[in-house]
Amino acid sequence: MRRRFLNPNQHTFTFLLHACTKGSFTSTPTPGVQVHCHVIKLGYARHVFVRNALIHFYFEGFSTTEYSKRVFEEDTDTDTDTLCSDVVTWNSMLAGLVRRGEVGVAEKMFDEMPCRDVVSWSTMIMGYVQNGNLEDGLECFRLMREKGIRPNEAILVTVLSASAQMGLLGCGRFIHSTIESLRFRITVPIGTALVDMYAKCGCIEESRALFDCMLKKDIWTWNVMICGLASHDRAKEALSLFHEFICEGFSPVNVTFVGVLNACSRAGFVSEGRHYFKLMVDRYGIQPEMEHYGCMVDLLARAGLIDEAVWLIETMTVAPDPVMWATLLDACKIHGLVEMGETIGNKLLKLDPTHDGHYVQLAGIYAKARKWKDVVRVRRLMVERVANKVAGWSLIEAEGKVHRFIAGDRDHDHSSDIYRMLEIIGLRITEAGYSPKQLTSRHLR
Repeated sequence: MRRRFLNPNQHTFTFLLHACTKGSFTSTPTPGVQVHCHVIKLGYARHVFVRNALIHFYFEGFSTTEYSKRVFEEDTDTDTDTLCSDVVTWNSMLAGLVRRGEVGVAEKMFDEMPCRDVVSWSTMIMGYVQNGNLEDGLECFRLMREKGIRPNEAILVTVLSASAQMGLLGCGRFIHSTIESLRFRITVPIGTALVDMYAKCGCIEESRALFDCMLKKDIWTWNVMICGLASHDRAKEALSLFHEFICEGFSPVNVTFVGVLNACSRAGFVSEGRHYFKLMVDRYGIQPEMEHYGCMVDLLARAGLIDEAVWLIETMTVAPDPVMWATLLDACKIHGLVEMGETIGNKLLKLDPTHDGHYVQLAGIYAKARKWKDVVRVRRLMVERVANKVAGWSLIEAEGKVHRFIAGDRDHDHSSDIYRMLEIIGLRITEAGYSPKQLTSRHLR
């Protein structure tokens, strides 16, 4: 085109830059830089569509955000009436920043935006959630609704996912009511997110009712329901749903078998667990991953088949993580296998010497066997090796607000009331005959 002395327009450069973000050009971004040179020479550098494409190109083609920022921050030519930026320009910067994990910078830019559309809010909410700032994502959604902005499907699925991960039922119900009040159609993504949210927030009946009412379901809808039933100890129902899933013509994936094997583990279905583990490999060609091995180890450990569990770990196709050995160590304590527990415990201390829980587990095995010198020795090792113990924390939702608690802290506004209630609970359960020594292996599971 240039050899024929034909002049490109803004659309030409938009398509060219889009092409430069695809395929092999992302690893060698030189063609895109050359296109940028033509953009400048031919006077299209301040055209809004071209600038947006340039910002996107530099985010995709370079490991730094510097070049995208330089394009974004170029001064507007006051001598022309050409629109230099629009909401899409700001949204392109937001999207690039959150993809790079620069949520703090994106948040500052979001606050400075002269105007925002639903894409701006969607980008910010997804940025928070995808980078682990779940509470900020939910708060951003609340602010958006206060401003009367109608969410899109992507926002609803994202905040439902955040509610599910945090177990915030009240927040999940608020989102569900928003879906109903705005008369959103229950699409497969929204329906699946609702099923997942209710299952993870403890409302398995509501989750199953929503699942049964969905006119269309994809493989992930079935997987969410199978895994949800398994996590609520409804093993027979989960396995029955798995067979219905197969009859519907779906082909299971690795997540499907995580739910199936988890159901077998929680119900103690040893023979069924072995069957499905073999079926997964032989019929469906799915190679076991850490989660599948973890379910099988837990299943065998609960049943007291420690030797078989050890054999499975030692023949794994992937390197076992410390959690599997910790599962076996706990089973050794339950079943009173002191010698094997000692062997596994020492292995764990070598694999993960800074994890305080392993020392506590091993000390508990020695205590059960009345080996008090070994209890003292392990406790001393823990003090010497575990320098910085990570404080445990939990959260609950009450009256529309999320309350976070850190182990041992007294910073909460109602701290004195909480500790007073803990004392009352302690007295009441003692009066009711509770004693830690009366815990059985069933309780410990």
